[in-house]
Amino acid sequence: MREEGITPMTAHRRTFPAARLATMAGALGVLFAAGPAALLAPAIGEDARASLPAPPPDGTMGFVVSEFVQPIVPGSDSCPDGPVLKMRDIYLESLPPEERARLKRKENEKELDRLWQLTAFGKDGSTNVCSQPDLFDRPLQRTLKSPLAWGLDLDGGTAGEEGCGHEEFATPDGQSGIDNQEYRVNGCKLEWRGLDGMPSDNSVGMKQFMASGEWTQVLLLRGVDSLQNDPEVEVIYANTPDRPMIDSRGTWLKGATFTISTTPPRNRNVLKGRIEHGVLTTEPADIQLTQTWGQGGARDIRGNRTKWHYVKGRLRLTFQADGSLRGMLGGYRPLFDVIASPAIGGAGAALTAGIDCAGELKTLRKYADGLRNPKTGQCEGISGTQRITAIPAYVNDVAPADAVRTASQGPAMQGKTR
Repeated sequence: MREEGITPMTAHRRTFPAARLATMAGALGVLFAAGPAALLAPAIGEDARASLPAPPPDGTMGFVVSEFVQPIVPGSDSCPDGPVLKMRDIYLESLPPEERARLKRKENEKELDRLWQLTAFGKDGSTNVCSQPDLFDRPLQRTLKSPLAWGLDLDGGTAGEEGCGHEEFATPDGQSGIDNQEYRVNGCKLEWRGLDGMPSDNSVGMKQFMASGEWTQVLLLRGVDSLQNDPEVEVIYANTPDRPMIDSRGTWLKGATFTISTTPPRNRNVLKGRIEHGVLTTEPADIQLTQTWGQGGARDIRGNRTKWHYVKGRLRLTFQADGSLRGMLGGYRPLFDVIASPAIGGAGAALTAGIDCAGELKTLRKYADGLRNPKTGQCEGISGTQRITAIPAYVNDVAPADAVRTASQGPAMQGKTR
């Protein structure tokens, strides 16, 4: 693979005499006069697409995931009703205007805090909206109104027997049939969207977890014969406890070494993939990866730790000229998984972070579009997407005995080994 910073332009850069430069400047003037079409057209014999390097001789390529976050489409028009309200503001909105104005006065601040905090608990105080969301009837939260979203077409344009009808999105670059109902529900949360152009809490938090070794993810590709077209590629998408190497500016360094781990709470997913026109796509499969949001593994109520769990999950990643991969992970998330972390946080998530878990779960159920329960007819999953960037790395797979042992954990661990 080409060394960092070396490109076809820099590798062949030469100096030119003044006369030659003047001639070149004149030619550029002609191009600008000819208009945009002349500038955009590729040179004769040159591919308009960026050239991709050849794969390694053994067909094995490793990457570490440097970005893993819910993608948003910027713009205030996406949320014309404003951001998703916190518990305090939900309480204020439920009041008559006069009472709302009274409680918002500085001298009544303590009274307001006492009253809105009471709404997070049941009548006897033994339940709360995050630990027992099903016991609370809360208002639906504000949702995204834009027709634009990033994501994947998960259902081929039709919900079918396993899904529920829903309004699909289009991407900003014109792709239609996009399924990302989780974005419709949570795309107006400040944790997702951020405020006043500042990075969102999710983007900052996820970057830290990916760099810490808690969430760190790697990709291992095997059997790669071409980065342009290859009908069969094995893709291992897994966790590692190893931390990435980062320079003084926070930039992830290429070429670091990582070892895949299947020790709980980490996961190893084996996927079948193909490459078409420089895009790596995997077949639908169960994908699980570790997830923690300030959790202590021993006290988590739903197992060792919560998971990024994508049922019928798939990757769509594009090879870049600099050797990296960029694209999306998409699939259907079980509804409760979306609120699992604040649910574990319980009353603290409601009182400190202001999260209305019951209202969010109610909204998720309204817009659920996948994993239909054949008995109830209700969809128990929601389509979701993560944006992924991965940079070149050396990735060691787990020992064969470990891989065989983890295969019994479920279909996500099954697949061929080259």
